[in-house]
Amino acid sequence: MPRYCAVKVCRNRGGTASRQDNRRISFYPFPLQDKPRLQKWVDNMKRAEWTPSRHQYLCSEHFTEDCFDIRWGIRYLKNKAIPTIFPSVEDVCI
Repeated sequence: MPRYCAVKVCRNRGGTASRQDNRRISFYPFPLQDKPRLQKWVDNMKRAEWTPSRHQYLCSEHFTEDCFDIRWGIRYLKNKAIPTIFPSVEDVCI
């Protein structure tokens, strides 16, 4: 099953390259077991009255570089990472 980013204005999906630096986009599940961290993720997304499921993900483009550890050439999301990069609806060409 392909992965899609849960951010409303983001069109990234599995197998695509980043528009910024042509790196492969990775996807990360919501921290459903860490309620305070989960609330920060959802608040930053500005999606009121919405709860993610275990089948929804955020793509790597919503995290700053310091949110990742790189080991053996693989990018891992840090356990305390909070996504902070979200375009506003006005910034997106439809």
